[in-house]
Amino acid sequence: MMLIKPAYLFINKFVKISLFTLVFILSIAKIFAQTTPKPTTGNTTPQPIPLRQVSGVVKDSTDQTVIGASVTLTSSADTIKTTTNEDGIFIFKNVKSWVFKIQVTSIGYTSKVISGKYNDATARLTLDPIILKNDAQILNEVVVSGTPSIVYKTDTVEYRASDYVVRKGATVDELLQKMEGVEVGNDGSVTVNGTAVAKARLNGKDIYGGEVATAIQNLPAEIVDKIQIVDDYGNTAARTGVKDGDPTKVLNITTRQDKSVGNMARLNGGAGTIDQLEGSANLTRINKNQTITVNTTFQKTPNGIAGGNASIGRLGGAANRGGRSGSGFGGGGGGNATGGTNIRTAPALTYRDKFGRKVDFLANYNFNYVNNNTQTLSNSQTFSTLGITNSNRDALNETLNKTHTIGFEIEYAIDSANFVQFSPNLNFANTSGNSSSSSFQKGLINQDQMNRNNNNTIRPNIGGTIAYQHIFKIPNRTFSAETTLGQQQNDSGAEQFNNIIDRDSLQNIRKNSVFNRFIETNNLQNNFRGSLTYTEPLGKLSRLEFNANIEKRGYDNSRLTSDIQNSGELKLLDTLSNIFEYQFTQYRNSINYKYGNNTTLFNFSLGLTGVNTSLAGTKSSLGTTQDQQYFKLIPIARLQVRLSSTHRISLNYNGRASEPQFNQIQPVRDVSNPQNTIVGNSDLKVAFIHSISSQYSNYIANSRINYELRLNTSFTEKQVVNNVIEIRDKNPNAAFSIRNETRYVNLNGNRNNNADYSISKQLANRKYSLNFSGNVLNSYNVSMSNNQVNTAKTWGFKNSFGPRMTPKPWLDLNPFISFDYNKTDYSLARSNDVNQKIWALSLDGNFYFAKKYQFGYALSKNYVNGIGNNITNNPFIINTMLQMRVLKNKGSLQLRAYDLLNQNNFINRTQNGLGFTETLTNPNSRYVMLNLSMNLQKWTGVVGNNNRPIIRRGDGSFMN
Repeated sequence: MMLIKPAYLFINKFVKISLFTLVFILSIAKIFAQTTPKPTTGNTTPQPIPLRQVSGVVKDSTDQTVIGASVTLTSSADTIKTTTNEDGIFIFKNVKSWVFKIQVTSIGYTSKVISGKYNDATARLTLDPIILKNDAQILNEVVVSGTPSIVYKTDTVEYRASDYVVRKGATVDELLQKMEGVEVGNDGSVTVNGTAVAKARLNGKDIYGGEVATAIQNLPAEIVDKIQIVDDYGNTAARTGVKDGDPTKVLNITTRQDKSVGNMARLNGGAGTIDQLEGSANLTRINKNQTITVNTTFQKTPNGIAGGNASIGRLGGAANRGGRSGSGFGGGGGGNATGGTNIRTAPALTYRDKFGRKVDFLANYNFNYVNNNTQTLSNSQTFSTLGITNSNRDALNETLNKTHTIGFEIEYAIDSANFVQFSPNLNFANTSGNSSSSSFQKGLINQDQMNRNNNNTIRPNIGGTIAYQHIFKIPNRTFSAETTLGQQQNDSGAEQFNNIIDRDSLQNIRKNSVFNRFIETNNLQNNFRGSLTYTEPLGKLSRLEFNANIEKRGYDNSRLTSDIQNSGELKLLDTLSNIFEYQFTQYRNSINYKYGNNTTLFNFSLGLTGVNTSLAGTKSSLGTTQDQQYFKLIPIARLQVRLSSTHRISLNYNGRASEPQFNQIQPVRDVSNPQNTIVGNSDLKVAFIHSISSQYSNYIANSRINYELRLNTSFTEKQVVNNVIEIRDKNPNAAFSIRNETRYVNLNGNRNNNADYSISKQLANRKYSLNFSGNVLNSYNVSMSNNQVNTAKTWGFKNSFGPRMTPKPWLDLNPFISFDYNKTDYSLARSNDVNQKIWALSLDGNFYFAKKYQFGYALSKNYVNGIGNNITNNPFIINTMLQMRVLKNKGSLQLRAYDLLNQNNFINRTQNGLGFTETLTNPNSRYVMLNLSMNLQKWTGVVGNNNRPIIRRGDGSFMN
């Protein structure tokens, strides 16, 4: 009942506020709509207008858009010239006559002239696509392609799919592997120049709930027209143009016009030698803007080389090419440090459609079930000014997670000038688990610990966004409003048993303590966000943006700790319990000057944002109140120099505030964990993070060379860091001879610098692709031990070479070599510096023979220095696969063998300012899988309404 009541009250509140906001927005829309004069009764004939906008698209005979074509409009009153943009689109504004002629010319094509009389009362005329034919005389001398393989647009890199050759029946992931700067993992993850892709879209809208792996491993490559990698700043930025924070990478797949309607079914099932089972089904219907998908997966596998890291029916293995990954360093073979057994199923449903000309609808549902059992062995080292503590830990964990997610997106175009979007969502998760562990510490602290933990967590989340946008008659003048409401609830209960044996320096038992407690945690978070944005044009290419934004996050938290008596009853421990609530409020007001568009040489933004924050709350259990006020001015600076459609330079600055957590500013002792007392600091300031990023990109189409250089730097003012104080307790009856006390301070000094490059060269009509990449990093991270500042200075560099070769249609060869070096020096005298070197070698590919057979292989060998001297950390991993086409080439029978030498030992090292942890898991990685799959599909072209030519937007969505 405790869980249901807040959610019920919030739903009532959410519905009322949503209805009020929707009525308010529709009222505004009605007011705006009333600014358009209605025709008088008695004469319904529209009156001619003095000026109009004329637009269209230029394509070649293969349906590819033509970039840079020269377009001239002439009439008795007009002579206007322009060129087509990256989407092949041209626009003429303020055209005086409704009778005109248009001439289009482009190198490699014959000129084309169209003329006609058009509706003299239409303000915006959209012409049918203009098709250019190849100029045979010029083509006899030189081969001309309408667009280069790679085009750089504002926030988007676009690849033309037809320039990359893949085998018949290939999926999108195989197409992506051919593209410059793109890496595809065994699990279906995608990275572009080292940055992970977070979401997948088809023709501008999410597909399969945005799941990248599901999209690229199911959609066929043959339907793809273009691959777009988009820097996405969110729906708000897409509507308003106000870009705040760091973007996420989004993969958008646009379909070929002749294959944008079709049905697809992919079925897969398999079994393995150590009780593995796997199966999947994917049903997809695509019809222009309509998409219906039903898909599900089931996996029972050991995690690691083919479980957690390889998708169903994939070989896996050598694609993990060693070296640096985030803050950890892979020293083993082909996987994460998550061994054990994993059972997972994930059915999902997506429906997207357009109702009439005004309503776009998207609905998705997915259920995720994960049952995971793992055993991990780890050793760690923690140092301080008083000494070093070495620890060995053995842990068993079992986790069961069930998650339901429902989301909707409804877009309503009231008219050509007014737009409303409503996006409600609901998520419900239930997680239960139990764990047991034993750890042994020696050195400064000498303790043996045996721990057991049983827990259960329920997390219902509900929220939604309502957005409205109005476009004025004056071009580029817009107004938008947006409101977001949400509630996140997290209720959990955990039974903890701890047996701690404290020893002296001679390993004699000093104290044997037993704690058996129940901890109940309830967290309720209410979120509100509202924003208003107004854009005023100053000229054809310049404009001013005004934005006002408010965010409120309210937190209501309680943590009640009770002793479990021998009778099973609970006795509340007041000193180990906390009840507190607080609220964080942030006001952001900005003014921003913007200049340029996708076709101008310069595209930049300059402005200023004022940030006013408040962090206030009350700790009921201790009777304390805290209120922090903060104000700062943040510059807005973005610059892009577009030297051509394939050559650009960009520079970006981003600044953001990071408030301390409420517990960090409480000037009282929190002894919830008797081994680690926490003392807040009421004088803590809000940290501020400055980030500067730059990028140089150039694709030389004639030479098929693509190279990029990226530079990034960031530094933090007043970073909140932990100051760990070790206190010796001389009381012989104390449970611990040494206990920790964590305090918080503001420190300057955190900074990170990173430079990386990538060079790709295509040879012999893309039969050979040479890929070079590398990076250099330098970072300074500060922490404190016993009131002394510890600085971790890190230097690292990595270089790799990974050619992809298809010398014959029946042979794929993908060798790879990389060297990764990392060195960390700590300023504390007692610390152990880190010096790591990793050589990673791998080879994977395929051999096709006898028409129906395919032999796949994936080999990897790592040479690791600097991780765990007592662990074999130079594994040699061999995976193989034999596949036969069956069922008239509509299916395949596949036999896969993993880790033939049984050397996959999964070593991971993670580091922090005061030590490191090395983890080894217990994978059962040597096994064989037998798999049967079937692929049924049929695709046709699209037909425009009333048989008119098809018109599409730049993201691939259909306008008619």
